[in-house]
Amino acid sequence: MREELDLSIIEKLEKLKFFAKRIKIGGTTGERKSPKVGRGSEFADYRNYQIGDELRYIDWNIYARLEKFLIKLFEEEEDLDIHILLDSSSSMRFGSPSKLFYGKKLSLAFAYLGLSSWEKVRFASFQESINNLISLERKREHIFNLFNLLKTIKPSGITDLNNVLKQYISWQKRRGVLIIISDFFSPSGYKEGLSLGRYKKFSIYAIQILGEEEINPPFKGDIWLVDSETNERKEIFIDENLIEIYKKELDNSLKELEEFTLKYGIEYLRTVTSLPVEELLLKYLRVSGWIT
Repeated sequence: MREELDLSIIEKLEKLKFFAKRIKIGGTTGERKSPKVGRGSEFADYRNYQIGDELRYIDWNIYARLEKFLIKLFEEEEDLDIHILLDSSSSMRFGSPSKLFYGKKLSLAFAYLGLSSWEKVRFASFQESINNLISLERKREHIFNLFNLLKTIKPSGITDLNNVLKQYISWQKRRGVLIIISDFFSPSGYKEGLSLGRYKKFSIYAIQILGEEEINPPFKGDIWLVDSETNERKEIFIDENLIEIYKKELDNSLKELEEFTLKYGIEYLRTVTSLPVEELLLKYLRVSGWIT
């Protein structure tokens, strides 16, 4: 199956915006709002004057009527950095379309939603470490920079999510939204990296992509299995009993990731490459409140 990345997905996203839940971050004036005393765009509330407050925020009309010193509170707009990390390891070549191609389309879509909302967007692919790091300034036309980069990314290497997340998070000076697009088949695990992200107050969105054949293997009989990331080869005989054992192991792995993300307040979504990206974005993510 020939996979040609195009920009058709963004035409369907014009009326959507990325919605980050429960995130409060500091920074220069942007589009996210939080109640603070100071410069802002919309009046929010009053509170009693306290020593040290600036006199210019006193509502003198209120004082003239009630002889009370009340401070105006405004909803001050804040920046929101959106970080997109795409797994480009060897295991991402599987699926129809491939998990990597599916992830590329999701990366493009999330980046466009971020830029359309006037947010700063950073993208990187990863295997054992970070690659292809790019920053997109707040202009929608900069989506073409990411588009051209995505077309060059090929699947290779082994995933090390713990190392990748520790490395990437250590580079960031500000909190933000961290979107991880991966099959989460990481031999070293993922829990330490995800835990560090939550400790550093990132709002994490984990999207796990699986191929249909990984969920329902079509293979039977004597076959050679080759690990896509380590190239280890093993000859086995696959029958119904072995398939059932595999499905149970996979189900336990998926359940473990789901329970971990729930415990640590990480947004989690599992999808298969047979589900069109457009349907995932416009239906499932919208219903779940990820985008609005």
